[in-house]
Amino acid sequence: MKNFLLCLCALFIVHTASPQQSYFDAITKPLQWRNIGPASQGGRIVDIESLDDDYRKVWAATGSGGVWYSENAGTTWRSIFDKYETASIGDIAVFQPNPNIIWVGTGEVNGRNSVSWGNGVYKSTDGGKTFTCMGLQASQTIARIVLHPSNPNIAYVAAMGALWGHNRERGLYRTEDGGATWQKLSNGLPDNDREGCIDVIMDPVNPSTLYAAYYYRLRQPHNFQSGSNNGGIFKSTDAGKSWRKLQDGLPGDSTGRIGLAICKSQPDVLMAIVEAPKTASLATPGSGIYRSDNGGDHWEYVNMYNNRPFYYSQIRLHPRDPNKVYVLTTPFMVSDNGGKTFTNGSEDEEIHGDFHAMWIDPKFPDRYYIGADKGISLTHDGGNKFILFDNLPIAQYYRIAADMRTPYRIYGGLQDNGFYATESFARDVRGILNDVSWKVHWGDGQYAAVNPNDANDVYTSSENGTIRRLNPATHELQLIMPTQFNTRNAGAFIKKGSDQPFFRFNWSAPFLLSQHDSKTLYMGAQYVLKSTDAGSNWQIISGDLSHADSSKIKTGNSGGITPDNTGAENFGTIYTLAQSPKDSKIIWAGTDDGRVHLSQDDGTSWKEANTNWPAAMKGLWIDRIVASAHYREKAYAVVDGHRSNVFKPLLMVTTDFGKTWRSLVNNLPATEVLRSFVEDAINPQLLFAGTETGIWCSIDGGNQWWRFNKNMPTVSIYDLLIHSRESDLIAATHGRSLWVMDDISYLQQLETKMMGQRTWLFAQKPVVLWENTSRGGQRGHMWYGGDNPPGIQAASSLPRASMEQTIFVTVYVSTTAGEKVQLTITDPRRQVSAVIDTALTAGVHRLPWDLSFASSKIPDAEIANIEAMVKSIPGVERSVLTALRRLQQAKTGGEQREQIARLLEANPGIPISGEYLPVKANPGTYELQLKAEGYTQNQTLVIQQDPLHK
Repeated sequence: MKNFLLCLCALFIVHTASPQQSYFDAITKPLQWRNIGPASQGGRIVDIESLDDDYRKVWAATGSGGVWYSENAGTTWRSIFDKYETASIGDIAVFQPNPNIIWVGTGEVNGRNSVSWGNGVYKSTDGGKTFTCMGLQASQTIARIVLHPSNPNIAYVAAMGALWGHNRERGLYRTEDGGATWQKLSNGLPDNDREGCIDVIMDPVNPSTLYAAYYYRLRQPHNFQSGSNNGGIFKSTDAGKSWRKLQDGLPGDSTGRIGLAICKSQPDVLMAIVEAPKTASLATPGSGIYRSDNGGDHWEYVNMYNNRPFYYSQIRLHPRDPNKVYVLTTPFMVSDNGGKTFTNGSEDEEIHGDFHAMWIDPKFPDRYYIGADKGISLTHDGGNKFILFDNLPIAQYYRIAADMRTPYRIYGGLQDNGFYATESFARDVRGILNDVSWKVHWGDGQYAAVNPNDANDVYTSSENGTIRRLNPATHELQLIMPTQFNTRNAGAFIKKGSDQPFFRFNWSAPFLLSQHDSKTLYMGAQYVLKSTDAGSNWQIISGDLSHADSSKIKTGNSGGITPDNTGAENFGTIYTLAQSPKDSKIIWAGTDDGRVHLSQDDGTSWKEANTNWPAAMKGLWIDRIVASAHYREKAYAVVDGHRSNVFKPLLMVTTDFGKTWRSLVNNLPATEVLRSFVEDAINPQLLFAGTETGIWCSIDGGNQWWRFNKNMPTVSIYDLLIHSRESDLIAATHGRSLWVMDDISYLQQLETKMMGQRTWLFAQKPVVLWENTSRGGQRGHMWYGGDNPPGIQAASSLPRASMEQTIFVTVYVSTTAGEKVQLTITDPRRQVSAVIDTALTAGVHRLPWDLSFASSKIPDAEIANIEAMVKSIPGVERSVLTALRRLQQAKTGGEQREQIARLLEANPGIPISGEYLPVKANPGTYELQLKAEGYTQNQTLVIQQDPLHK
């Protein structure tokens, strides 16, 4: 394949710096991604901003899906931060006097285990049409941006710094020239590689008065720590030139994450939510909520409530009533007495918990936007009732699987939004509506698997190894999680006196359904487990494959000041499993502490397979093992170093069962972090790698990689799947829902015998003649529809339009001068044909065919008879007369027949012979013939009936 690539590149050499890139662009030109949603489940919102004088103009920042803007209070949204270096957002700010000035701080600050990172501060001066990076690229996470109320050149940026390591690019920064230069503020503030600035607020009356909160936190693969003696709340009265630490009434020693709020109408009133060691009562300052009525000179400890501070710590004050306080945590808490007592502001749970963001309308404070892990909501009545916007496709997927239905269904696990099922196509001209997506169960959804022989036999999981068996026809769920009670040989592994759980499951514990036996499952804890009865019983088939470092697997105290071990810090676990498609006895396992093991006898014995890796890779997280579909001895390993503060691509391959490995990184960017990988099951040279910023493709076995985002935005790719029947490439993003690239089958066919041919007619994937099952009707504008496949179009611009279908025939041209080609499509009985004559440039093309055949013109006498019939109808409908007028104006037989079809659609009772209707393709096998100068090639095209007819 490498020689094939080089020879083909030679055919494409033109005046360009990269002939290979030119070639790759040419052969992939027809391919585009389509975003299919879903949008009903939401995704993490980290900030919301709106205009003080127009709440309809609203910006929403997502944890890993970019920035979205609505000019109509959320009725519709558009993404405005698609093609930049990162999709992870920490905060946004809009300059109120001129909303064309928008600031975006990248890198989410909520330090959970799956959080991404950013590369500095961006600014737009044209309302979000374009953004420019203004610096602070090494800050990694930005917690807050505060703008001067009248001077567009002055901004303050609170940078928290690296989550997975220490760096000095953290703290509070100020610019006085619109971001051209930055000053790190330090006179009285912590200035080191540990404490970062977690929040900053400005006095709304006196912009020279600022308050900043500092915080230390460090996440490691096995642990999370927070809090130090250097953090706390600091005040400046000279625009940040000097600072003093506020201490009166606040915790005296170690503090962790802190959130700040100031009352717009009474700026001496401040509120803070402070992480600190817990105390027995309000008499001793500890973790909770504090209030100051004198600009921070003295604080009163008013409430001990502080739910999961590392993930929330957001507090707000009513702009007019200084006693009304809002705290954003797992529930949305509201106080009417200055924080002394709170009630649940969304007790009916019609909007999901885990709140992170809030914008309060200063002119009408009963109206506010609120953001959570499930998206964004709006209330007009002070939180009595909410509008939940289910039109933002910002789902954060972990893993996916697809079944063999037609059209196929995709199952996948979502961060904090459970486990979802959705359709790849819904036979609806409006797109893939939320109607066809449904929640399977709650939790942080993880892995999925579907029995290829039975679409009603599905396996799903959520955090920490909670695996279930699902029948989607009945929605029946059966818990089949391995325990010491349903594991037959558990007794041999029980360690007496141990205070650790029997099974140590990772947050994203892997399982796989054997390709060789649909009743056989494998699952990873610290051991590999196997079930041969679809999960009813389990057997441990390995020892502990991790390093089992006792100092790193006792995670009960994880969290630092505030212990917070929900299972995300479980360590010393198997994180990835793979079974060879070529040999059922070959099992690979990779751990979060850097070990790769191999069994060639279905678990009877194991050997460590990566002891010869470079020293710099030892101990790094094994994200993915992929067993080759083509060779027993071949496997790929994706290594994710970012959890150890190593930000570079790490991809290894072995062709001898792990005796030796070599890097497949090659020309991948030096800072790109890999998250997923897939090898094509048909073409061993066709590889796809998912990274923190998108997708890369190789057509030569990894020797050369090409960016493959195309129309997909920058986003983290957590999983990749090639549908075995449809040859669709499916991408599960952590922030922008699901994307499908339809029919990559021609990439699977790239082969040496194409070399030197002027043209090439690929084998065509079967196509389905879809029925239109649109739910129909008008429904306003606040809805979401995932993109339909490229061959589906609406017959008109009306919402109730019928669906028209085009299919595509894929051909290749090698000559840079272009080529005149003729494609003939002949029906199975060889009675009619369609001819497409066109000139093509070098590359791959998809020739569209509307499924119609050439038709002779209808005799004038018959047209006259039809006119007479129509005019004889009493009270004839306007739509019939319109179709008649267009029939009279038609110039070709095809146009005539189309208008006769419109006539009959408007009034089926008109007695017109079926011989005058369009001649359209029906299910069957059609002959294709491609002709070019001195060249003829034949293929077939199979058109299938929609399964709805079966």
